[in-house]
Amino acid sequence: MEETKDNKIDSNHSQNVSALEHNIKSKGEFSYYYAHGRKFENREQEQGKIIEGPGIITGGDPVLLEKSSKTIEIIKEPKKFTKYSFYNDEKFVKIQIEIPTDIKDHISDDCINVNFQERSFDLKVDVPNSDPYLMSIKKLFQKIMPEESKAKIFKAKIIISLKKKNEDEEWDKLNA
Repeated sequence: MEETKDNKIDSNHSQNVSALEHNIKSKGEFSYYYAHGRKFENREQEQGKIIEGPGIITGGDPVLLEKSSKTIEIIKEPKKFTKYSFYNDEKFVKIQIEIPTDIKDHISDDCINVNFQERSFDLKVDVPNSDPYLMSIKKLFQKIMPEESKAKIFKAKIIISLKKKNEDEEWDKLNA
């Protein structure tokens, strides 16, 4: 096998010149590494110089610009009623909400606050010495009569009675 001039590196040359330098010297401006060539023009490279003067940023130690602290308010996810069922009565749609065992002995009808609207309701149960429990239906299946709707506690359940605006309508679901 014959070696070409470009591939041939004698042992003296390889000890003094890296493959990068050799590639640049042998291929000149067509070398893949040509852009790095200036690095090898002067074997005795200068150490870095710090140039200072007006308008020149030279770095230095970090400088603290500002120190501040903020109080972060922790926002808790509200407790929500998750177990409920509903059924269709002649004049009412009734929702039975299961009261969690950890609060059922601590609440009464006085703790219940319900805001009824024609197509929605918001339930809030204030639990003494604890966070309130919430339930909200934003779009009921049909319209109700808010002034005739009510809520009460009965046998470890909250019963919400939604008075139907049109008693002939059957509710297939609770939400629209």
